[in-house]
Amino acid sequence: MEEDAFTDKSAQYLREVESSMQGWSPPALASRVMSLVSRHEQWRGRECLNMNPAEGLMSERSLRLLASDMATRVTEGLPGDKEFPHYRQNELIDEIEAMIIALARRQFGARFCEWRPTSTSMANAAVFFALLEQGDTLLAQDLDAGGNYAYQPSGPAGLVTNRVVSIPPSGDTFEIDPAAVDRIAQRVQPKMIVIGGGKVLFPYPLRELRAVADRVGAILVYDAAHVGLLISAGDFQRPLEEGAHVVTVSTHKIMGGPVGGLILSNDSKIAARITRLMFPGFVQTRDQNKLAALAMTLAELESCGAELAQRMVGNAQALAAYLDDAGFTVLGRRGERTATHQVFLKLGAHAANFEWRCQNANILIPDCALSGDVAAGRRSGARLGTHEISRLGMGEPEMRQIANLIRQASLDADGTAAAGLAAEVRALRTRFPNVHYSLDAVELPDPVL
Repeated sequence: MEEDAFTDKSAQYLREVESSMQGWSPPALASRVMSLVSRHEQWRGRECLNMNPAEGLMSERSLRLLASDMATRVTEGLPGDKEFPHYRQNELIDEIEAMIIALARRQFGARFCEWRPTSTSMANAAVFFALLEQGDTLLAQDLDAGGNYAYQPSGPAGLVTNRVVSIPPSGDTFEIDPAAVDRIAQRVQPKMIVIGGGKVLFPYPLRELRAVADRVGAILVYDAAHVGLLISAGDFQRPLEEGAHVVTVSTHKIMGGPVGGLILSNDSKIAARITRLMFPGFVQTRDQNKLAALAMTLAELESCGAELAQRMVGNAQALAAYLDDAGFTVLGRRGERTATHQVFLKLGAHAANFEWRCQNANILIPDCALSGDVAAGRRSGARLGTHEISRLGMGEPEMRQIANLIRQASLDADGTAAAGLAAEVRALRTRFPNVHYSLDAVELPDPVL
């Protein structure tokens, strides 16, 4: 029997949608698309508390740039020395790209910046393809330890090398034990060590890990997809100063920009190999609109990123305390629950019900695997992020209210309280309709010519 590219559930859904479209005119199809987007914007954008750490909130000015004429224009090569197209066609986008590079260098303390990846997964893939060969050993933070799929055998890393060795969990707060890494590294002699990922509560011991990398001749890579703003504008940690050879960053999520990635380094040889690979190996860039939006985002973070980072972390710590008071088991260490914008709840077998009940109340919190869950094939926790609600201007009083709403939603087994809770969430969102920590309300000066 021919194997289907889709799962049975997905294939059935696709058949149902295709069947429902029979007989629709092109205008009817267009109307349906517009309606779906409008409903999405109303529900997700105005009626929900989005606490999914994998998403982000853009300013109005950044969003408008995504719809500019730059959306379909092509630009290939390096700013100031493009390969295609020729003459005047690149001079405007070149300056925008140069601004991105300059701002990223300044904010992250980097000598080199690759600005073109269309996602953090692509950024990580470019690092692997540029710096590894088939047969090289990659020592990477395990999924059970909070790592990402990108550097597992099933992700981009597995396309480059068949030798991926895991760094196991150290406790239940997604931290790394340098001594354990050292023991494994001495045994497997990795070409690269990768740490970081989607679950981050505390800074990593980068200086100790760099010492391990140096002892075995490995490159140390830090996937900072979820903590970019805390690095660039906060006091979380400064990875390049502390020993990382390469840092990859998401430009959305906590950064609040368009979907994309950055690759940062202070090593000229590493940077040159990555830059040579990006074009034409990974991109023939048609993302000028996203680059313009990213430049706007970095300008906003230049203005108020430090204040926003402080608000996100403060809100996460307050929310964690209120959730603890409400009876939840909040992950932490020695009385400290988080040093980032993330909060983790240990829910056991109730994790799936928790996510569904919260979603019924318009509170969007994904369940997640905690340490030990991946190996056991389960998801026993929940991961909350405060970056979107912080950028809406919410503070400590709202964290108390949100913790209470989460508690009530989690207890609503039969759904009888869902409508009332959703109404409370809508009322809360109505009080915070605009994106803060941006340049939306700032009267911009006349352009510098």
